[in-house]
Amino acid sequence: MPFRSVSAAYLAQAADLAGNAGQQAAYDSTGHCVVLAGPGSGKTKTLVLKLARIMAEDVRAPRGAACITYSQECARELTRRLERLGLREAPNLFIGTVHGFCLRHLLMPYARLANLPVPFPLAVATQRQSDQAMKRVGDRLFGVGHPNKPMDLGRHRRSILDRASIAWTSEGELAGWAEEYEAELRGMGLIDFDDLVIFGQRLVSEHDWVLPLLQAKFPILAVDEYQDLGVALHRIVKRVAFDGGVRLFAVGDSDQSIYGFTGADGALLQELAERDDVERVQLQLNYRSASRIVSASELALGEVRGYVSNDPDREAVIAFVECGDGLEGQAAHAVAEIIPAALAAKPGRTLGDIAILYRDYRAGDIVAEAVAAAGLDFIRVDTAAPYRKVALTSWIEDCAAWCADGWREGRPQLRGLLDRWLGFHRTRLAEAEARGEAQRLTRLLWSLRTDEGLARDLVGALRAGMLDALMAAEPSLADQREQVVRMSTALAVGGPLADLDVASLGGRDGSPLHLNLLTLHSAKGCEYDVVIMVGLDLGGLPWRNELPAARRESRRLFYVGLTRARDEIHMLYSGYVDTGRGRMHWGRSPFLNELEARMEEAEGE
Repeated sequence: MPFRSVSAAYLAQAADLAGNAGQQAAYDSTGHCVVLAGPGSGKTKTLVLKLARIMAEDVRAPRGAACITYSQECARELTRRLERLGLREAPNLFIGTVHGFCLRHLLMPYARLANLPVPFPLAVATQRQSDQAMKRVGDRLFGVGHPNKPMDLGRHRRSILDRASIAWTSEGELAGWAEEYEAELRGMGLIDFDDLVIFGQRLVSEHDWVLPLLQAKFPILAVDEYQDLGVALHRIVKRVAFDGGVRLFAVGDSDQSIYGFTGADGALLQELAERDDVERVQLQLNYRSASRIVSASELALGEVRGYVSNDPDREAVIAFVECGDGLEGQAAHAVAEIIPAALAAKPGRTLGDIAILYRDYRAGDIVAEAVAAAGLDFIRVDTAAPYRKVALTSWIEDCAAWCADGWREGRPQLRGLLDRWLGFHRTRLAEAEARGEAQRLTRLLWSLRTDEGLARDLVGALRAGMLDALMAAEPSLADQREQVVRMSTALAVGGPLADLDVASLGGRDGSPLHLNLLTLHSAKGCEYDVVIMVGLDLGGLPWRNELPAARRESRRLFYVGLTRARDEIHMLYSGYVDTGRGRMHWGRSPFLNELEARMEEAEGE
């Protein structure tokens, strides 16, 4: 019998899959499998149970599985769900982002052996170092105030991997900027975030000897949110799965591909699903949304997908709301009218069941001002947040959750916090060292337990006790250290989070008492009883005069917003937008016009 390293708790939950043919087929798959999962279809549950089964039945330690995903938030949710089934990150189980996987399991062990042109020891540039190097090179090549955009440079590097190709050289200025920027970084002894995946795919593409080493360690690779991960990850997957013998289990939804600006391409998932040597499974039952919202989302997408609600009789609210005074008026209406009514509409509903979604951080500033003026507690997730979510900041937040009250119920689990701590070390610690580190951290966390107290005191104690020493000793954590410093700055006296207590820090990825403010991009993967979308005017969503590909992605972004809602979706607009050239009356979003017309037609039949 295979080595059983997983609690049989997964078996009880797996029995629930029998009522869903798609989920059961994915769970029972034995070869390469691609799961095309619509919104609210239980894809995370399916993925987590599949991983539990793999670890219990299909592999023997020290062999295991790697599960990679797009964002730190997705990795954190997977980690939490797996912990409830007795699965924690370990030497034979990786749960994290594609960047983390490439760093820890490709570049660190094999880059030097492959003579890749990267500095040793590997040190990842902080965001500030990267931005400054990019600007220095741009100023040198094009002059101060050059119009080229760092976002275009990043997309060029991520999406065009063949440097000898016409596609690379045809964008002469971008190609030259990229090459000079990379040379600047290397001169500083650094690689950047994108280099991790670029060199990761180069390693597996150019060096056959790496493939059996990977297959020996991770005979199974799971990929979540495949549509968000781009061409470099796609090449890695095809190489290790179809040339290297690693079994693939991939999950995603091309209709939720909304990161084209990073180089992501939902068509890559479709390409994978159409291979003859891959089992294709579709999940079409929506467990999240009321039937009317499911139907409306398909009408908004303009594509028939055959999705059906698991609760067809549940009532739903779909509202098109015109507000005066632009975004300010929309935010004021949401706070004064929609939120109080939503809280009163369902017993037990809290602010945490409600989200306000917007296009970018500028809209977020306006919404946050209105919410703060009303005295509502809120969590904000966008680029204006005081610090970016990375593995270390998420770990600190989970430590806060444990210290506040989680230690009583084991959520998060202490063992999981310890395992993640050991995983931050570049080299695997000897057994005695690992045991000593775990004991020190346990004592530290035990001493920091509190039902009250300010978050800055806990973070300061974690840093002074163990974290600063680790970050100083591990050059590969330099970019994450920058975010830890930003967290400390935000929590300091006079900072935007100065009054945050320990429990609230532990709930910064969502808590029942905090209204959720998110960009539409950040909302993907989330779900709420009530969703309020603001800024649905032409010039906001979509931008005016978008090219066809960009317009399709904006439509998918609108679709993502709609499909976050369980019971209510409120779509707010003003019919105009305020621009640098004044107020432009371009009308409300054409997506609203189309949706309302299609709904009237469908409901009139």
